[in-house]
Amino acid sequence: MSAFGLGPLPGGSIKQAADVILSETGDLPHLPQLPTRGLGADAVGATAGLLESIALDRGPRSWIMSDRPQLLTRRAWDQMARDLDECEEAWGTSLGALKIQVTGPWTLAASVELASGHRVITDRGAVRDLSDALIEGTNAHAREVAKRFGAEVVVQLDEPLLAEINTGNLVGASDFNPIRPVNERDLAERLEHVVSGIERPQVLLNQTGYAPLWEVATLSGASTTLLNVDKVRGTAQLDGFGQAVSAGVRIGLGITDPTDRIDALGESPRARAVEVARFWDELGLDRLLLIDRVDVHPRAGINQGTLIDAAHAYRMAVAVESMLRTDAGNL
Repeated sequence: MSAFGLGPLPGGSIKQAADVILSETGDLPHLPQLPTRGLGADAVGATAGLLESIALDRGPRSWIMSDRPQLLTRRAWDQMARDLDECEEAWGTSLGALKIQVTGPWTLAASVELASGHRVITDRGAVRDLSDALIEGTNAHAREVAKRFGAEVVVQLDEPLLAEINTGNLVGASDFNPIRPVNERDLAERLEHVVSGIERPQVLLNQTGYAPLWEVATLSGASTTLLNVDKVRGTAQLDGFGQAVSAGVRIGLGITDPTDRIDALGESPRARAVEVARFWDELGLDRLLLIDRVDVHPRAGINQGTLIDAAHAYRMAVAVESMLRTDAGNL
């Protein structure tokens, strides 16, 4: 069992974010993402700077695939290098483990356009090329991070658009070019291709922000699925959750937010831990599985407040994780 952050944080200072991450998270710190710094610091832009053999440029509506590196792509490269330098200065070079975050293949394909103005997701060959470039770029990034920080690198694939892709809610280039929904099995197949190509034993699939797609979780090959616990509602979701855990999928539970504060007697984190334990009982699962199959993290959207608020959410996640790990059977 572990406690960690998802990646995005408020503010514009990598140094301050790095200090919060190292002091407030558990045994799995992560590279900070500061999307409010603007274009290129957003999730898609940051991942664009990692892609091998494919360059992206900014168009009038979204990112666009380009034949050669553009100014924004080069800016993303430079920004990543500076961020790593600042983190290395703050953390040193002997971390035990470190998590990196990249935009997953489906969200990337839905967020980037071809030169024709259509989204990459409408072209199967372009999706394949983008996925392969993502694999190569992620592996190169992970190797560099591992070398810099002396750490075992964990990779997190962020897929915030997965549910919209599955339901067909993406808007096409025009009314005459709708984007068809993609079923869960096909979503999982593409993700499994990327997961199997990543040269790291732990790959996390981030499905926070929407009701998780459980067939994707079990077939994607990801070791852990991250979710917001308040999105698991209804019989189908509860059944999917239980089946995924029974199939060996680890679950990252998003249960804290920037409004959380730890009181002097520790009653607030205990209340959260009890909430998780009762939820586990509702699923009919052995509480001992909480120790082996569950991690704790803040809910999605933590970058909307202040860095101090985010620190409180991280601190609460660590406290809840500790209570579940040491006292799950008695809560």
